[in-house]
Amino acid sequence: MLFLSLIIILVLSGYGYLDTVSRRNILIRKMKAEVRSTSQTLKVSLETIQLPEEIGYIQGLIDAVSESKETFGVIVYYQRENLIFRSHSLEEGIEPYLDSIKRSIREHRPREEFGAYKKVPIFSYTLPFRDRTGKHIGGVCIFQRTSLMEKEIEKTKRSIFFTILVLIGGTVALILLGTRRWVTQPISKLTEGTKSLAKGNLDYKIDLKSGDELSKLAQAFNQMALDLKKAQERILQDAETKVELERNLRQSEKLATIGQLTSGLAHEIGTPLNVIYGRTELIKRRLGDKEIQKNLDTILYETERITKIIQQLLGFVRKKKPEQKPLNLCVILETSLDLLDHQIEKQRVKVLKDLKDNLPHVLGDPDQLQQVFLNLILNAIQSMPEGGTLRLSASPKRVSKEGLEDDQRHYMEISVEDTGVGMQEDVIQNIFNPFFTTKDTGTGLGLMVTQGIVQDHEGWIDVESEVRKGSVFRVYLPCLEER
Repeated sequence: MLFLSLIIILVLSGYGYLDTVSRRNILIRKMKAEVRSTSQTLKVSLETIQLPEEIGYIQGLIDAVSESKETFGVIVYYQRENLIFRSHSLEEGIEPYLDSIKRSIREHRPREEFGAYKKVPIFSYTLPFRDRTGKHIGGVCIFQRTSLMEKEIEKTKRSIFFTILVLIGGTVALILLGTRRWVTQPISKLTEGTKSLAKGNLDYKIDLKSGDELSKLAQAFNQMALDLKKAQERILQDAETKVELERNLRQSEKLATIGQLTSGLAHEIGTPLNVIYGRTELIKRRLGDKEIQKNLDTILYETERITKIIQQLLGFVRKKKPEQKPLNLCVILETSLDLLDHQIEKQRVKVLKDLKDNLPHVLGDPDQLQQVFLNLILNAIQSMPEGGTLRLSASPKRVSKEGLEDDQRHYMEISVEDTGVGMQEDVIQNIFNPFFTTKDTGTGLGLMVTQGIVQDHEGWIDVESEVRKGSVFRVYLPCLEER
């Protein structure tokens, strides 16, 4: 549009320039014709005058001609008598014009030229005249003001400029209206459709029925959106199939790990059983001793430890499909904090919560997710033996699951952050492995079970940590409307 407007402006400007030049030439020819006519009339009168009897009549002729507002002045020169007659407006500085008259007499032809007399722009016309015998005896020079012609030219320029300005404005306005209707508005609809498509709205349709190229482009866009929707449905079906396959694969891997777990169980269960056995023998030999109560407490502690290990192992191996019901994670997090209130107070931990109302729900098993957050919060508390700050937050976030970078969905991000001792990189890489622990009394199964529960809910866990600064565990669970 800009290019077309520039072309129109250049064409109209060129037309205006040529029209101005044409009108200027017409005005100049008109002025010259008037001067020639006046000169011819004055010439005829001068050729019939008798010298010296009619000298006064010559001056009267000159004054009569000079009365016209266009005429600036007149010079009459008689060569034989060397007489010079001039208008009262011509006081001095007429020598160049006398020379022009003499040259015109010698050449027997008129002369004309543009110039200035005392900074007044003029047009001079010089014409020789004869006596009754046909001999050139003198000449006359008439000065015509060109300022009047220039004023007329300026007036013409303004008129042409105004006309061209109106034409340019009207043409550009028509172009803008036409462009807006047939180009800008269709392109805006295409742009809006592209943005809507980029946001995931594959049901958006562009309605253009003009029958031009943009309409064909809109039809192609609508077909592309339809194809993308079908492709998305196929991808979601494939993703669900993949998730189910991953779940089955994890279960198979768990069963395959049983053999690897056996050697660890022999140590983890065998040691507490040996302690129980030894304490029991001691009780038999020293029944009634004052240390009986202490030994019994030890037996109870070790027995509870064996029970805990077996329960976690069974939860890891046994395949239990999570219950599916809408859950408010903020309620589960608040409940988890209440259950661990004693440990929080005992460890002198300050809790900061960022749990907003009206957050999206997730679909899952409340007991299993309760176990996830209890494990993570308890680990955070235990990593701050001298107290610290525990931050809990929950917010929706649009992210891509690892391995599906092109499929962004809405997830709930639950962050458990502590200011504890932190972990080194090699520890972070092994914390979800079975029986890996950094605690003296840990079993190494808590985080492994936690990760399995989150994966069964189609989510994942990210971990960041820095030694002596703390750790942050981020749990991602799909929002209910995205499942």
